[in-house]
Amino acid sequence: MSELHNIPLIYKAGAYSLAGFSRDIDDDDAISFDYDAQYQMLTYDIPVGEDWRGMTLYNVSEDDLIRTLRAVYGKDGALQNVTAILGGHETLLYIRYENKEHARQEIRSFAVRNADAIIEQIRQCTDVVARLFIEYYCDSDNMDYHAVIGTADQVEAVRQKYHDEDSCDCAGNYPSENIEGDNRMLITMVRCAPGHPGENFRYAEEIMSKYIEEHALSAINRTVDFKYICAEYD
Repeated sequence: MSELHNIPLIYKAGAYSLAGFSRDIDDDDAISFDYDAQYQMLTYDIPVGEDWRGMTLYNVSEDDLIRTLRAVYGKDGALQNVTAILGGHETLLYIRYENKEHARQEIRSFAVRNADAIIEQIRQCTDVVARLFIEYYCDSDNMDYHAVIGTADQVEAVRQKYHDEDSCDCAGNYPSENIEGDNRMLITMVRCAPGHPGENFRYAEEIMSKYIEEHALSAINRTVDFKYICAEYD
């Protein structure tokens, strides 16, 4: 099996696995990976404009990473993206944007697809829904975006438990599982883009939250006092 080694930023046009690269690639012009086997943690730096930005992925199988990693180069020889099949899903490790406008276009396109994936799961709920929560978190390094459903019966249970109407508007009081899209790809998309990662995340969050509001609510059976609540959590 190949070893985990550097991915050059410039190479011949085409798609390559790790086996297609030399082991002695210069660190200054390459993406260098560092894998912690104890914690199954992958860390690496990516080029963003003139700077480099750190990336961290958790629960990564080294064998899967080495076996499935794929780097794609454009006609000009520039690295376009790096992917791997992790946990049975294609995972984006790096994407190259031409400029800020290109990044915005790609993030918007992904945000809509991600929102659609969340909406499809929301539509599977056949109960009467009283609350639909959107929760998100961003501290530049760690990011999360998910939905939580509160059914009519669950809202009543929360109301009886806390004797406080405001408690009904807190997603943490509901036993429903988080409904997620592809948070790993979301992180990579916004961290590879020019500008502050937090601002890029907020751009994606606003698109997803508005899109879900416009397309999910009509697809579920709602109570008269239904609420759609978007909030950042700590």
